[in-house]
Amino acid sequence: MAELRFDRVNVRYGGRRTGHVAVRDIDLVVPDGAVVGLVGESGSGKSTLARAAVGLAPVTAGSITLDGRDLLRSRRGPRPVQMVFQNPYSSLDPRMTVGESVAEALPRHDRRVRSSGTAEVARLLDLVGLGGDRAGALPGELSGGQRQRVALARALAARPEVLVADEITSALDVSVQGAVVNLVRELQQELGTTMLFISHNLAVVRYVSDYVAVMRRGELLEVGSADVVLSTPEHPYTRELLESVPVLDAVVPSAEAHP
Repeated sequence: MAELRFDRVNVRYGGRRTGHVAVRDIDLVVPDGAVVGLVGESGSGKSTLARAAVGLAPVTAGSITLDGRDLLRSRRGPRPVQMVFQNPYSSLDPRMTVGESVAEALPRHDRRVRSSGTAEVARLLDLVGLGGDRAGALPGELSGGQRQRVALARALAARPEVLVADEITSALDVSVQGAVVNLVRELQQELGTTMLFISHNLAVVRYVSDYVAVMRRGELLEVGSADVVLSTPEHPYTRELLESVPVLDAVVPSAEAHP
């Protein structure tokens, strides 16, 4: 079991009078082995909620639990929730090789894994489709898509129970976005990892997610199965998001139609 649960979670930056509430009273469940797509416009609080789950944002009220374990109080040992960040160009140390970055995340308490570190790094790099022979490469020698694969391998190296993917394709060229999304979907299906997948791209969310949650201005507006929310949304804002998605015209007028 690896059910991630947010109960009445609030995140506030600054003082009580002059501060800003980035996330307000969020109730959200990411079921065991499922992918929940979290969507919303920029500034809606998606990334703040993700950072709260991994201890990078201050939770001022509420609780975040994993199978009943309080993640806000537990700070010892390996982190059961790992995050893949948006920008692959800043998430890796440019002075460390690919292999060193992945090996650094291997569980220190697992002697078997640590003793076979080189082989485990190669296995993880193969798993994300990069190839173990790239372990000696530096991040500067890789493309954005390749760096994001390394970031995925590094997150998986920590043996997480939950993976949080925060806009992991938005900083990539369109030509490689599809390959990374396909990789994420294949890895989730193969490993059965519980995942919170954050994106503003509804087409991507529809492709990878079992459930969809919609946020706006720090609040959760709608949650449900991906098919229902993206086909028959209840909240007006969700309908606005869907209507804003570009659609190619099925019929292109001929030149004769415009004398």
